[in-house]
Amino acid sequence: MLHLLDLAHHKAHDAVKRGGPVYVLVNPVEFHGPHLSLHNDRLLSLGLTRLLHARLSPPDAPLLLLDDVEIGMDPAPGRGTRHHSFATVRAIILETCRALLELEPQGVIFMTFHGAPMHAAALQAGVEFLRGKGVAAVNPFNAVLQEMLEFKDPSRYREAYAYLPEQDAAQMLQTLNQDFHAGFFETSMALHLAPQSVSDIHLRLPPCPAVVPDGPLLQAARAAALLGRFSLARDLRFAAYGLGWQRVRPFPGYTGHPARASAASGAVFTRAILDLYVPLVRAVLAGTQPPPRPIMPWIPALTLQGRIPHQALPGPADMAAPPLS
Repeated sequence: MLHLLDLAHHKAHDAVKRGGPVYVLVNPVEFHGPHLSLHNDRLLSLGLTRLLHARLSPPDAPLLLLDDVEIGMDPAPGRGTRHHSFATVRAIILETCRALLELEPQGVIFMTFHGAPMHAAALQAGVEFLRGKGVAAVNPFNAVLQEMLEFKDPSRYREAYAYLPEQDAAQMLQTLNQDFHAGFFETSMALHLAPQSVSDIHLRLPPCPAVVPDGPLLQAARAAALLGRFSLARDLRFAAYGLGWQRVRPFPGYTGHPARASAASGAVFTRAILDLYVPLVRAVLAGTQPPPRPIMPWIPALTLQGRIPHQALPGPADMAAPPLS
């Protein structure tokens, strides 16, 4: 692995010009419950980057890594989270891309594990900027988010739940797309890809309390469905659940059942993600397929490019106390 920013400039430039995509990690510093690190998204992105590179490139090809850009839009509220405006996140991503162009990359893969739609929109600005300059670029996590949003075939993840009692496994599998932050899914991924970062207090965490979806967004979803706008209705239902989760008090900082997580389940999820990434990234870098676009493309316009707040931010008194060590 070549950490490009740590190399002498002429060596970094020569390595990039010789070919192979540059991996750019972009993730927020973000609260992931009391059991995962503030760098959890970076650690998972780095783990996936190593595995993706191994499947895409010849064995002797170096992994060209532009270290993590520590920024992200709409991170989960909590102790230690860093918040930035959409304008700031977008501007930093674009400046990163402008500077990277000076090293003459052959292709760019943005690696993130942060699923906020506005974060994806900011990354998309970087993708479009690079493509406008003739450089293939892709944010493959958009495909994961689309999979979560559509959730057409939960059975493909059944193996991840094989380690649980049958009744619990069936219920958790059907609600996998609602387990989007520091729960069974993400904690299992961390146990597989970055086990040293996971505290064993996750084994003592209670399930996330029941979530009441946002009423106005649910009403808007029903109206959209009546008008035949079924994709928009699906988006609005998903957003209603996400906003409802942020209003849980005390706010736990996680979804689902982190206590049920396991490295074995994380390995299943990791394989599924890589099976999605590999053909997609190959096709985009080869120029035979456009990169996947962000989910919920209506959110930037609805929030006036992030100027209208849409998060229910808890104060310190609203946060759930972590379990005792």
